[in-house]
Amino acid sequence: MLTVKRITNTPVTSNCFVIFDNTDRSECIIVDPGTKNNEELLAFISSRGLIPKYIILTHEHFDHCWGVNALVERYHVPILCSALCADAIRDIKRNCSVFYDFYERFSITSDTISIESIGDEFQFAGGKICFFKTPGHTDASICFVAGGFLFTGDTVIKDEKTVTKLPTGSIKRLKESIAVINILKSEGQTVCPGHGEGFALDEYELSKCLEGNKNEKHCDI
Repeated sequence: MLTVKRITNTPVTSNCFVIFDNTDRSECIIVDPGTKNNEELLAFISSRGLIPKYIILTHEHFDHCWGVNALVERYHVPILCSALCADAIRDIKRNCSVFYDFYERFSITSDTISIESIGDEFQFAGGKICFFKTPGHTDASICFVAGGFLFTGDTVIKDEKTVTKLPTGSIKRLKESIAVINILKSEGQTVCPGHGEGFALDEYELSKCLEGNKNEKHCDI
């Protein structure tokens, strides 16, 4: 059975997740490692005797991928993301690291595996992980289902409107993505969002993601 461990990234409090089988498997998947030094993440992986198999990125922003370079160097692990995300993480403006701290700008140049190239799904720990594109926060954004968990990145965050003013954000496309996610509401998924606490999808009104967004202006770089 798949288990999910949430680790809060720093200094920006986004969520990193470790997906693993808590029975007899040692492989794990790391989702959105946004801490540069990865100390808490590495300690957890070591304590469980886990071996990272993939890094999954829900989108390109620095607070979700700051730890990628160090993890790839340490574990030689491939990155799974959308093709658009694979391009954006290579650019300090598009991954927004240039705007956070002049001295900590970074790009990720490691090889990636696009979700498009694998048919939007793959096998892990005896089950299937299914990806789907959810543009809106950025055009590179994805969500994915693993077991009874739905990983939404910054597309859906509890009690928060989804930010669409950053580069490639789109209110129109966000509405379309929310409609897609709504289809999953009857499947009993637990949402693992990009920030904040998890929650039950079937008990949440997804229209909250759109509240206040109609007049939000797009920010270009």
